[in-house]
Amino acid sequence: MMLNLIDKPIHALEEFVKIAISLSSERNLKLLLTQILSASRQLTYAESGQIYILDYSKRYLVPEVYQNELLVDILHPLKRIPLYLKNNNSNLKNICAYSAFIGNLINIPDIYSYSGFDFKDSYYHDLVNHYKTQSCITIPLRSHANLTIGILQLQNCRNANKDKLNKFPESLHSLVSAFASQAAVALDNTLLIQKNQTLIERLNETNKTLIKENENLKQKIALQSQFNKTIIGDSLAMKQVFKLLEKILNTDVTIFIKGETGTGKELIAQAIHYNSHRKNSAFIAQNCSTLPENLLESELFGYKRGAFSGADKDKEGLIKAADGGTLFLDEIGDMPLNLQAKLLRIVQDKLLRPLGSNESSLVNVRIIAATHKNLEQMIKAGDFREDLYYRLNVYPIELPPLRSRKEDIPSLLTYYLDKYSKKYNKEIQGLSPIVLDLLLAYDYFGNIRELSNIIERAVLLAENKGYILPEHLDNKLTAPDFSIKIEPNKKNRLKSLVANYEATLIQQELKEHQGNQTNTAKKLGISRRCLIEKINRYQIVS
Repeated sequence: MMLNLIDKPIHALEEFVKIAISLSSERNLKLLLTQILSASRQLTYAESGQIYILDYSKRYLVPEVYQNELLVDILHPLKRIPLYLKNNNSNLKNICAYSAFIGNLINIPDIYSYSGFDFKDSYYHDLVNHYKTQSCITIPLRSHANLTIGILQLQNCRNANKDKLNKFPESLHSLVSAFASQAAVALDNTLLIQKNQTLIERLNETNKTLIKENENLKQKIALQSQFNKTIIGDSLAMKQVFKLLEKILNTDVTIFIKGETGTGKELIAQAIHYNSHRKNSAFIAQNCSTLPENLLESELFGYKRGAFSGADKDKEGLIKAADGGTLFLDEIGDMPLNLQAKLLRIVQDKLLRPLGSNESSLVNVRIIAATHKNLEQMIKAGDFREDLYYRLNVYPIELPPLRSRKEDIPSLLTYYLDKYSKKYNKEIQGLSPIVLDLLLAYDYFGNIRELSNIIERAVLLAENKGYILPEHLDNKLTAPDFSIKIEPNKKNRLKSLVANYEATLIQQELKEHQGNQTNTAKKLGISRRCLIEKINRYQIVS
């Protein structure tokens, strides 16, 4: 039988101490709240009660635990209580929100009598659960910093025999307030520990994620480093190509490389092979446009002795030689239709039958095909097999033309200048500024191969220990079809070229900035006054 703690303060004090000690050792939030509510009901003879906790947003009181001696199941669960209304005013009509704001205990003898508070939720709770709430006491739970962290609310104070409802006596206020202070300290500590534990768990998860991301990043950087040994490209367009390569390096998927002539399709194929699990086996490349059909067939598939006139011994083809490795077929669009059918069997079934043989053997070869042609149009024209196209086009990679990745040109220029300086045993000091501008402005329809040829020719023409000058470049770079023509000065050709280029560049920038001289001058790195002088000098119309 429950002690009448209200009438026996010594027992109340003893019970209070026991409860306080018990609360101080509990670290599970749900169990702690249950203990707080049970203890507070024991101290006050409350028939029911609940505890609300302030959420992380500091805008709601969230119901965490509810107890009622007479109700087994609650048909109307408690709702969270907003501390602020839609217009962001404090919710002072709700007794729990009001107690949270003012930080004081509130004792209501009868909630059905006017008190100034809105008890609609309590009325509805009573209605659906066939329960009668009469008295109510609401106590704020205040933290170390004297901030409300929760609300303890108790209903229906009964006498010792539980046969009569009473209001909560004022003599309980001090005891309940003291208990709430102790409970709040335990609750605050538990919430702090729980918060710290949550932060530690999040930190651990974040660290795991960072470690994983760091490992992935290291792998990507290592992979990027491997690519950069053979492929020069820091532009966004090339980074997208590298991302595609990363996905398939250690697979055996058939790859189809598309791109204009001179974009480096064979270099990409080599990068795929030498960064894959096939790197210790052979990489063999064959251009399908360089050999007639009969020679290309014997070169690829090999032949048996006596297969044709002059075949005096067996010959292993390139497909067999690439067994375990990679076969790169460049300009696949130029392969004759008859050979396309034989290649289809290799791609589809991995079965190789040399010329003059009646037997087929399995080969483990990865096929990488490439072309600059539009195979879809060739299929419509009947010049390329549709079934072979779809077998080859499993994983397409489109190489951008050099004019679409001009930010890579300086690195390419440095690479080829160094390469050909060593090849021809020359000490070239570098590119003159005007040459660099001309090379950066050019569109390179022959792509990297054309750029390589331009630098090789310039190195041959340049003086040892000198600079690459405009006269060392091809005429197509130094005398382009500019929209502005400045009369050439025979006595000073270089000055004319510089003026011609400068006028064209100014006109292009003015067009790009819709004639705005301030923005154009800023982009060119000169003052607006200097720009106006040059516009007048070259008679530029923007």
